[in-house]
Amino acid sequence: MLISAAAGFKIPYKVTLYLLDKKEKPLTEEDIKEFLKLSLISIILIIIAAFIEVYITPKIATYLLTNVRFK
Repeated sequence: MLISAAAGFKIPYKVTLYLLDKKEKPLTEEDIKEFLKLSLISIILIIIAAFIEVYITPKIATYLLTNVRFK
């Protein structure tokens, strides 16, 4: 989630720098490539997390609820 937040703030940050006359162009090709890379990594990690949440977590919860005795 932190990676997707960083990607989400990158474009407004670059545009703000442009509006404050600290950059010549609002977005460069490098900025766009970095944003897309961060977005792709975020999507992949969210899909992996969803897979774990759907298929692995219920098995662990079932095991813990049926086999572990609480004192």
